[in-house]
Amino acid sequence: MSNVTVSDPQYSADGKPAGRLLEVDDLYVEFRTRDGVAKVINGVSYHVNAGETLAVLGESGSGKSVTAQTIMGILDMPPGYVTGGEIRFHGDDMLKMNAEQRRKIRGKGIAMVFQDALSALNPVFTVGFQIGEQFRIRQGMSRRDAKRRAIEMLDQVKIPHAKQRVSEFPHQFSGGMRQRVMIAMSLALDPEVLIADEPTTALDVTVQAQIMDLLAELQRERQMGMILITHDLGVVADVADRIAVMYAGRIVEEASVHDLYARPVIRTPKDC
Repeated sequence: MSNVTVSDPQYSADGKPAGRLLEVDDLYVEFRTRDGVAKVINGVSYHVNAGETLAVLGESGSGKSVTAQTIMGILDMPPGYVTGGEIRFHGDDMLKMNAEQRRKIRGKGIAMVFQDALSALNPVFTVGFQIGEQFRIRQGMSRRDAKRRAIEMLDQVKIPHAKQRVSEFPHQFSGGMRQRVMIAMSLALDPEVLIADEPTTALDVTVQAQIMDLLAELQRERQMGMILITHDLGVVADVADRIAVMYAGRIVEEASVHDLYARPVIRTPKDC
């Protein structure tokens, strides 16, 4: 695994990544427990292009988040095991990379917004420290420069009074504002692909709309590919380009957002 060569991404004339950024190809994942083996991902395939939003829909337990965790390399192993398939970033199979190669992609190449910001954020550190940690560790910035960049990120996600709030702790923010902090952390290293795992869970309808509008705006500005994981058809109607529907660990339908809403049928990715 250690001798895998990571290819340089291909760019278009405007300097943005071009073509397919991330491909999940025939992925299989199972959990091995004392009670037996549970096959949770059964041949999942999908891809996301630069500047495109792919919505992955499905009921709870269908395998949406497990697929995302496998992509990010944060699946608990054991009990989870990848038993087949490939996850290609710019054509390179991440499952064949060593830990250091995966770490370089995580955050800068692919980043993730988790659904429960309060659990994902560390309660004993300020939000500025947590955002700035990425700049200090990954880019070697001083604490002062990292704090300045953290303030800039809070400004980008439209948190008022960012200079003052950068020194506050997660519990001092509302649910919607904590989710904005999570988005700021995910975008700190300017990733090419953003995985948003049910980013509006437990938020009221008005705040949901604000978070989705913010994600769409940031995506347009950065030309990121985005995978939006949700079980809410209403959330993705205005932001998705394509939709993949998961059930029991499989993709049972994949189509453009217009086609899926206008003519929903059981399709497989090969039919699209």
